[in-house]
Amino acid sequence: MAVLVGRRARVLHAESHRLRAFLGLERRALAVAVVQAEGARLAVGSLHLDLSDPARMHHAAEAVALLEDVAARHGAAVVLAGDVNEHPHRPAWRYLAGRLSDCYAVAPKGEGLTFPAARPSARIDGVFAARGTHVVSCGGVDAAIADLTGASDHLPVVAELRVGH
Repeated sequence: MAVLVGRRARVLHAESHRLRAFLGLERRALAVAVVQAEGARLAVGSLHLDLSDPARMHHAAEAVALLEDVAARHGAAVVLAGDVNEHPHRPAWRYLAGRLSDCYAVAPKGEGLTFPAARPSARIDGVFAARGTHVVSCGGVDAAIADLTGASDHLPVVAELRVGH
């Protein structure tokens, strides 16, 4: 898990959290960075949820709580992105979209399908932002499909957000 920032953003704080362990499942984590750009301060989290329904739901709630705590300590708006490993109608996705805005649902750009990269048929990756954050657009990236499929079995999701003034 990682949070990558561009040259215009300044990292004010970074931390990582190991999420609750579930016997027999891969250990999951949350990467967090508080960044500031053009006067806006964001607590950005990166997450990869499990294939197991109970673990996925628990980790979604745990990640939101951790990220909200960091955001409150730093006066930042929450943005959470990652591989949710389930469709938008399923419980963990609905939980995330209930606490934060599902950026693609707010301002879709393109089809929004992210998996599998070679022949996308499902939207299982997303970006979620604090309510009050203006979502300009959210969807795929303009890049050669060969480059994208060579990098991952998922397609990337890009959200353009406006916060603050």
